[in-house]
Amino acid sequence: MLYLKKIKIIFIIVILLFTLNGCSFQNPKYINLSSKPSNHYYTDELENKILNNETFTLYVFDTNLYKEIEVSSEENTIIENFISALVDDNYSDDPIDINESFRLKIVFNDDKYLIKIFNDSIVSISPWDGNYKEDVISIKDLPLRYNLFDFCNHIANKPLSK
Repeated sequence: MLYLKKIKIIFIIVILLFTLNGCSFQNPKYINLSSKPSNHYYTDELENKILNNETFTLYVFDTNLYKEIEVSSEENTIIENFISALVDDNYSDDPIDINESFRLKIVFNDDKYLIKIFNDSIVSISPWDGNYKEDVISIKDLPLRYNLFDFCNHIANKPLSK
């Protein structure tokens, strides 16, 4: 009887070892214990993709109406101009405790980035599936032509074409 109990225990241990094999840490894609390299890490990633002339599609999502609008490619330069106008003083580590009004979705062939526009002075940038906390950006001191809140209002209130 004792011999049979030992075989059962060994059998259970072997089964557990094989079932837990799927939890290996060979490529821990979503487990990240390191800290964010800088408070503008995702903005730099997005800027590099745009500067490398990777094609993208831009969408404005109105969170009040739950309506997504594709932006014409002629107006995509707003993203490059917005990012190039940012300086280190625009970035913050403070948490955001208000709801967003709009979302800008930037879709590349292999990546998606999300810019949440909270109001005319605060936005955040993150990839669709990032490992770190989003980049929080103050846009109070940016030129009005680069204000993403006004841009989203412009796109959302644009008359429909026939």
